[in-house]
Amino acid sequence: MDSPTPLTAPGPRLAGGTPERLDRAAGHLAAAALALIAVKPLLDIGERDAGGGVDLGVLLSAVGAGCMLAALAAAVLAARRLPPRPVLAMLLALALLLVVSGFSYLAAGPRADLLALFDIRRYPIYGPRLDPASAIPAEAVRLLVSFAPVALIGMALLSPARFPVRRLAGVAAVVLAGAVVHCALAWLQVAGVVPYSFYFELPGQKIGRASGGYYHPMSLGRLLMFSVFLCYVLGDRLRAAGDRLRLTPLRRYALIGLFVATGAVSLHRLTIGCLLVIVAAFEARRLGALRAALGTRVGRRRVVAVAAGLVAAGGVAVALAGETVRDRAGVALTEVGSLDVRSDTFMHGRGAIWNDVARVLHRSTPDVWLFGFGYEPWDMHNDLLRILVVWGVVGLVAVVGIVAGLHVVVRRRCADPAQRWALGVLYAVFVLFGLTQKPMAYPYFMWLFLFGQLVILSLGGAAGASPGDATVAAEVERGEEGRLDEASTAGVRPG
Repeated sequence: MDSPTPLTAPGPRLAGGTPERLDRAAGHLAAAALALIAVKPLLDIGERDAGGGVDLGVLLSAVGAGCMLAALAAAVLAARRLPPRPVLAMLLALALLLVVSGFSYLAAGPRADLLALFDIRRYPIYGPRLDPASAIPAEAVRLLVSFAPVALIGMALLSPARFPVRRLAGVAAVVLAGAVVHCALAWLQVAGVVPYSFYFELPGQKIGRASGGYYHPMSLGRLLMFSVFLCYVLGDRLRAAGDRLRLTPLRRYALIGLFVATGAVSLHRLTIGCLLVIVAAFEARRLGALRAALGTRVGRRRVVAVAAGLVAAGGVAVALAGETVRDRAGVALTEVGSLDVRSDTFMHGRGAIWNDVARVLHRSTPDVWLFGFGYEPWDMHNDLLRILVVWGVVGLVAVVGIVAGLHVVVRRRCADPAQRWALGVLYAVFVLFGLTQKPMAYPYFMWLFLFGQLVILSLGGAAGASPGDATVAAEVERGEEGRLDEASTAGVRPG
């Protein structure tokens, strides 16, 4: 049976300069980008403003995105060929959206009367008023920064040996270290040592919501979700500082417990739901091994010991929580507003936003339906609706195509069912989080989302450093035409 067309099939030749120098530059730029992904949580400590603007975090995100895109450009010139076709199609789709943003910028003046409809804000959840002249370019830059790691995935397909598992595990270890620091700050907020920066605004009272070093609990939540995901996917490859400090299963589960507990005290309900989905999905795969362990005497003892430990830990946590924490949990479970999506009070005003946006779009012209407004006049609290408002139907098709294309690219390179399962979990959380949040509007969320796929690629053999990977890389660099035999990746397995 014929093997599928390779994702790293050679493209048209490009004129190049000095390949060795460009290749070294690509490696340095990629390393700098990975370093920024790793240390970003630590650099975000002290974030105080959720209203946008330019700060150190924004500047570093832009620098990191520039490194990623420049790294791919240098790698392409060094190899003297275009990126793999799926990645090239994604980059062209992003370029199309930038063109659409340019059209919306030019059309902002003639649309003044229509944009004036967004000046009505019936609830604080609508967000502040934005000037189209500055908001449209900012949205275009945010798009480019958010999807910049696609360039790293393109490099991984073009040159598999460039992203070995050990390097990505090192990046993940620093991310986890940053998450632990934010968790410590969050619990200090609960203890009253560090002041809260975000609150539940309820009639007659304000309830603080733990956010770690971030301004908003959502920012803490995204870090916790991906940290738990990385703990499961990378397993014992995560090392703090050498073999002696390797994260054993016990230590990994301690970290996972810390992250889930911190998500709970943040009172960010979507974060809590996503964390439970991740844990449940990965633990479900362990049920087979658990059933096998129950068949042995030693296995039964271990299971009973673990279960007893979990029950004891839960009892201690409840006993130490106190009335204040229990009251906060009650607020998180009960203060949800209406559950009727047609009501203005659905999820504390989200229904009002969605209903009002529907009315504005009903009065809009065909060009708005096709190309959108170029920015987000209200905080849409739903990612697909946000994309429709910003880039119209054209943008919706392009973005869904990019995300779906990434899934196909990564899944086809997975050499083990475990990696395909992890990819499914990653995308399930991405879709779930987008129901009432805007993951594609938060660059670091997308960086972690795409970094997770880079890790899966590496574990699946597309970016590893095994002899099989070296063979694939050599064939690509020589520019040999034809198909890659299925056997070239069939033997590649996570070590």
